[in-house]
Amino acid sequence: MLRNLSLAIGSILAILSLSSCDELKAALEDASGECLEVCSRIAECEGDVHPPQPDLPGDLGMGDIELPSVAACATNCVDATNREFNGYSDCQIECIVGVGECGDIDACWSVTSDAYAEYCLADRETTPVGDEDGDEPDNGTTSGSSGADIVVTNPAVEASVEGSGTVVHFGDSPPPEIVGLWRAEGQIDSQSNARPVGSAINTNLCFFDLTSTDEGPEISYCEKGVTDASGDPLTDTAPITGDEEGGWTIYLEFDGVGSIIFSGILDEGATVMEDVDALVTYYHGIDIWEHSTTKWGTEGETCSISDCY
Repeated sequence: MLRNLSLAIGSILAILSLSSCDELKAALEDASGECLEVCSRIAECEGDVHPPQPDLPGDLGMGDIELPSVAACATNCVDATNREFNGYSDCQIECIVGVGECGDIDACWSVTSDAYAEYCLADRETTPVGDEDGDEPDNGTTSGSSGADIVVTNPAVEASVEGSGTVVHFGDSPPPEIVGLWRAEGQIDSQSNARPVGSAINTNLCFFDLTSTDEGPEISYCEKGVTDASGDPLTDTAPITGDEEGGWTIYLEFDGVGSIIFSGILDEGATVMEDVDALVTYYHGIDIWEHSTTKWGTEGETCSISDCY
């Protein structure tokens, strides 16, 4: 197996020798250390292991070449710039090599797993997400929604909210005026192991069907132009919290991948919201997030899923 991995690394070097990727080539040539060890473990457990699949950066000079899985591990592990985003932080490498069974390795890429806690959070404390100005909800939840409670108690979200300075608004009375079609524009202003600062945010979001449930308020949403394989708009329902002063927070969660938190203040009768927090948090490792301060505007029209084609 070690021989196969060495051959895979050699194949990558052969590819890179035709390009100008000297930094990556040098890193791969030094892959006989911890990256060789961790990728050997992944290769031995092939079929039982499902590493994160972030896109390779576009400037590696590899074109449309598809690398074998073990080679993808090697490139992702030695990529110093994106190593944590790729799922190969120091503690995750220790976890992958250290867990007993092949079937346990995937837990090294889940921030809520016992294995991740053992290897990556033992000496790490995160700050619980809270709303100092909010009133205690009447529905028995912390945030105003049991679904939102799950999101904000994820250690990756706790770290990203604290690190980004995102302001959340708890409560079970979000402003009903949030329903409608909103244009959101801005750029990433802070990040940790994610896309670079300055990356643009430019999208249209439709929020509809704000309802109250036993678990707390929920709202349906879709994003214009985001469709499935059949060309139909992707839509889902998300927890929403907020208060009677116009503060609101929406929690979009994508199972096993991460979450997006939108949070702002909507004054009565307003058609523009300044300084809306947009926080993207990934769940395959702690400290992988990006934050944008966005401006939202609406012409006051209602919308539905048909507006997202």
